[in-house]
Amino acid sequence: GDAQETATAIAAMIGLDTIHGQILSGDQIDTMSEHQLEQIVNNVTVFYRVTPRHKLCIVKAFQRAGIIVAMTGDGVNDGVALKRADIGIAMGKNGTDVCKEAADMILVDDDFNTIISAIEEGKGIFYNIRNFVRFQLSTSIAALSLIALATMMRIPNPLNAMQILWINIIMDGPPAQSLGVEPVDHDVVKQHPRNVKEPMITRHLIINVLLSASIIIFGTLWVFKREMSDDRITPRDTTMTFTCFVFFDMFNALSCRSQTKSVFTIGLLTNRMFLLAVMFSVVGQLLVVYFPPLQVVFQTEALTLQDLAFLVALTSTVFIVSEVKKLVERSCERRRRTPKSAMDFV
Repeated sequence: GDAQETATAIAAMIGLDTIHGQILSGDQIDTMSEHQLEQIVNNVTVFYRVTPRHKLCIVKAFQRAGIIVAMTGDGVNDGVALKRADIGIAMGKNGTDVCKEAADMILVDDDFNTIISAIEEGKGIFYNIRNFVRFQLSTSIAALSLIALATMMRIPNPLNAMQILWINIIMDGPPAQSLGVEPVDHDVVKQHPRNVKEPMITRHLIINVLLSASIIIFGTLWVFKREMSDDRITPRDTTMTFTCFVFFDMFNALSCRSQTKSVFTIGLLTNRMFLLAVMFSVVGQLLVVYFPPLQVVFQTEALTLQDLAFLVALTSTVFIVSEVKKLVERSCERRRRTPKSAMDFV
């Protein structure tokens, strides 16, 4: 509702580019077709003297241009545009009830800085869910494939029922849940909004899942065949196989903390919940292997330190391969972003 000079001054005060960007009034919007507005809307910095109808036209123009639109409002007349926007944000203190009903999010403190925090938290939650899905899928595929391959190869099942139950309930529970509380990666916040049509399970995620699952499957089967060299299944054979799978699981969870960054970059100690979950799982596994009453239940026997060292060295490969893959992907991404002229100069 302000005059052009007032709107421009306010925009400059909050850091908007009023020199290079266009300034558009509601009257000018009335003279344009939808296509014309869509063509210039990306270059407009300030809209002034706009009605609720104009706001709706602006939102639609941005959306037709493929842009994710968030809109704030506090009045009854803002309801339609808030409803149409991808994210409608209502003022909590001064907003009307109609406005709050139409909005997707309510700004309780009416502070626009809170929107940045909400975006950061939302992106963090999305990527944490993706990390959780990657871990759960790779573990589940590995467990199912392990049993299926053993059946197809006509060899005894590497894991008994109690061991599979332990893996599914005890081992996957705490580590998987702790991936959901991974601290927000600030580089993620800087990324452009993702395409709303992009599925949760992407091609890149599927490749990571299959790669991790393959390493776990063949590593565990190799240990099982190696231990069963006398063609007889003993408690030691199943214990080695069982512990191998569990350790693979823990290293896989470690690599799933980030899709692109090295664990050493984000910090081993930044997610304390994850550390506690892994410690709980490892201690639980050691009790299953070394505590006599649990040995009877899970049909296990004590392993030597050499056995544990061998298993740690083997199962860490799933983590090492993941870290190397991330390193290669980051290197390729940097090369892709390097200007061609700079490459020619080098």
